[in-house]
Amino acid sequence: MNKPLRQWLLAQASYYMEYLQPRKSIALLEAVKRFEPKNPDVYRMLSYAYLQIDRPEDSIKAADTFLQYAKPGMDTRAIKWIKGRALLKKRKKAAVK
Repeated sequence: MNKPLRQWLLAQASYYMEYLQPRKSIALLEAVKRFEPKNPDVYRMLSYAYLQIDRPEDSIKAADTFLQYAKPGMDTRAIKWIKGRALLKKRKKAAVK
């Protein structure tokens, strides 16, 4: 997959997130992930999308993968917030069961 196409897919995924269509965003991000398995931006966006569709376990996994591939000095505050929200949702789900 060439770079302009990957950038377009990431832009479309961002657009879908902005307009509250996380499932469409996930489909695009999963495609990009196959070609860029170490791109932290893909995992950051996936983590947020999974949080939006109430899949906290997947959100946490994507957040951890983001942190694994994040470059030194990269701002990680947003992903830590997303992971915290996902952990909270996971605990609430477990308490209901």
